[in-house]
Amino acid sequence: MKKPLLSICFSTILFYVCTQNLNEVLFSVGDESVTLSEFVNTYCKNNSLEKTSDSDLREYLNLFINFKLKVRDGFDVQIDTNTIFQRELESYRIQSAQPYLADKEVTEQLITEALERSKLMVRASHILIMCAPDALPKDTLAAYQKIHDIRKNITSGKLTFSEAATQYSEDPSARDEVGPTGKIQYGNNGDLGYFTAFDLIYSFENAAYNTPVGTVSQPIRSQFGYHIVWVQDKQPLISKINISQILLLDTAARFGRVSPNVKEKLTLIEERIQNGEDFDNLAAEYTDEPVSKANGGKIDPFPPNRRPGDFVKNCISLENEQISAPFSSVVGWHIIKLNELTKPETDDADVKHNIVSKIHRDSRSTKSVESLISKLKKEYNYSEKGKTDAINIMLKKLNTEEKMPNSSALLAISGIDKLKPIASYANNILTIQDFISFLDGFQDAALNQQAKTFLDKKFDIFINENIMKYEFNNLENKYPEYKELIKEYLHGMILFEMNNEVVWSESLKDTLGIETFYEKIKHNYLDPDGNPKTLHDIRSAVLTEFQNELENEWLNRIKERYPVWINEELFETILKNK
Repeated sequence: MKKPLLSICFSTILFYVCTQNLNEVLFSVGDESVTLSEFVNTYCKNNSLEKTSDSDLREYLNLFINFKLKVRDGFDVQIDTNTIFQRELESYRIQSAQPYLADKEVTEQLITEALERSKLMVRASHILIMCAPDALPKDTLAAYQKIHDIRKNITSGKLTFSEAATQYSEDPSARDEVGPTGKIQYGNNGDLGYFTAFDLIYSFENAAYNTPVGTVSQPIRSQFGYHIVWVQDKQPLISKINISQILLLDTAARFGRVSPNVKEKLTLIEERIQNGEDFDNLAAEYTDEPVSKANGGKIDPFPPNRRPGDFVKNCISLENEQISAPFSSVVGWHIIKLNELTKPETDDADVKHNIVSKIHRDSRSTKSVESLISKLKKEYNYSEKGKTDAINIMLKKLNTEEKMPNSSALLAISGIDKLKPIASYANNILTIQDFISFLDGFQDAALNQQAKTFLDKKFDIFINENIMKYEFNNLENKYPEYKELIKEYLHGMILFEMNNEVVWSESLKDTLGIETFYEKIKHNYLDPDGNPKTLHDIRSAVLTEFQNELENEWLNRIKERYPVWINEELFETILKNK
């Protein structure tokens, strides 16, 4: 196994640790000291001490000192205090904090799960009985009982899944609909076709992947209501399907029948295919699809989730160059030739990176956040002893309200000002006043005769937000590597802004300064006749040298304010023993 670079670097100075301290000061800039440890850490991020020359290491030391000088100057002029600067820094803090604001073990489990699921595609049908997340208990029970009874009718053989979906599902796509223009949108009888990880909501995905092929899942709950899922097929994932087809339009096809004239054409086409005639020529002659007619029946490659399940099943059942038997759809009869099935990469680093990004944007990420909050509550000795009294006293007001009142009305409840803190964690105490202030964001929300349920849910959100905010603000104290990451980014931002302000922008706008500098160095740039080249001809080179001079002048000014001291004895020890 390859040793980490930092371990290699520190092994080269292990001799020194035995007798001295890595925290010994290597150099100072004014009253700021830089230790041997910081210098070696920084150098070894992109370099190897074992391979560097003495002159290279000396050059790096000088560059590092100059970096520290410029950053110190940036802090002095408070270049880090403007709104735009602070906004960018805060954005980076939030972005970099994300791995620390989730349970890493759960996140890894989600990544592994998604990687495995992404190797498969599932074909499933569903039936939905709608039920709002905040529905009354009696309405929730009624929805559950209805979906349970539907499942019982299917598993007992009284109804097929498609029949039950058409008859009972509250997903409107299950049945035919007439659009605003009068065009019929044919129903799918509950068939969702083929899909893979992240194509559908997480709870539905779980049911689809965990249910064996040919069986119907137990009822599952989503934000839409209750579902049952019938898994029809599972196949290795295909990213694109490339086919040519002959389509014969036929209104009878959606019922599994074939019109006489279409049947005659299908028979003739099949005979000509069996006689070895070219499929592309037959498609150009017979297909009713105008877009592909001029292209030998070829259609644009498509992912499996963009076509009905039966159509995809017929495609993926073929070998390359194989031609299917005629099959029906809601629009007509098809004969297809498979050109190619494209299978995606499923094991490379880019795939994993893409999976991780999707998880962060997906509802499943709440699992790792919830797990972290549970751990943080234990770590910070979370207590909510005052919650029950607080909820009960608020219910005296809210049980008579149809909508959530404003904070003033809640604060006016008799006895509310005498309540003890409702929760505590770490060194933080949360009061009923804090909770009411939070609830002000839900003013006029419908209570639906469920004030207690409403308060309990909002209380959990209130607590979770406070704990996560505390954790975010405490990350730099808990995780030295995160603190160092933010520090590096802050210093990098300051360096860029200071270089831009003092050197780059200044050099571009100081026209007279460039012309004066050109006169000073023009004899270094001669044409073949021995004459100085014009400023126009060598402007880029002059500008670079001018910027270098501005930078050196700037560094000299800083060094006057912040003298640099180098522990040469310590540095020589590094050179001798690297």
